[in-house]
Amino acid sequence: MSDYNDPPMSTGAWFLTLLVLALPIINLIMYIIWACGVGNRSRVTFCRAAILWTVVIAAIYFGLIALGIGANLGVQR
Repeated sequence: MSDYNDPPMSTGAWFLTLLVLALPIINLIMYIIWACGVGNRSRVTFCRAAILWTVVIAAIYFGLIALGIGANLGVQR
C-alpha cells in the first residue's frame, strides 16, 4: 500500500483518473486495482467509496425488485 504522506492529486491526475473510469470494462478492472491500494491514497479511498456506493445502491435496487415481485404475487392470488 502507498505511503500515508502522499501529496494531494493534481487536477490533471484526477482528470485522467475520471477518464479511465469512464471507459467500459477497463473501469471495472481499474476500480478493483486502485481499491486494493495501488496508487495515491486519495484515489484508493475514492475507489473504495465508489465500490461501496455501488453495492449499497445495488442492494436497494434488488430489495425494491423483490418487494415489487412479492407484491405482484400477492395480488395474483
